[in-house]
Amino acid sequence: MNNLDTIQENLQDAAYAITDNFCYGCYKVVDGDHCPTCGSDDFMRHLSGVGVEYGTEWVIDHIIETKLEAIDGEELFEELLDECYPEITVGCCTFSPSQVMKELDPVCFRIGTQENLDSLAEDGQLYEHNGDYYTLTDIEEMIDGIEEETDF
Repeated sequence: MNNLDTIQENLQDAAYAITDNFCYGCYKVVDGDHCPTCGSDDFMRHLSGVGVEYGTEWVIDHIIETKLEAIDGEELFEELLDECYPEITVGCCTFSPSQVMKELDPVCFRIGTQENLDSLAEDGQLYEHNGDYYTLTDIEEMIDGIEEETDF
């Protein structure tokens, strides 16, 4: 089991911890493993103030999108280019490598930005969720905060 699998498992545990069992047949929040009214154990997840739905993926989407801020991939790639390559001087003007690439070849810049993000995600430094990227430390801190709030 790699780090991303562990993160996904922890996100799912957090989603269960912050939601309640919801019996759709009786349309009510239920404590325990069976609905006391109808006896069903086929529960939806209820997140107070947000909604009710089967599964936990929507809860994970909600907590990531509301509690975390996606990283700016362009800014990250600009920093990488500026660290790796020297400034470019034309006449009396000096330009950063990122500025030159962004202005002269925006398609190459966008491709480089995405490849950099994908590479960092493959290396386990970033977590991709719905096309946005988040640092693993931010996700782990968020999960730790949920653990403290709910004692799961």
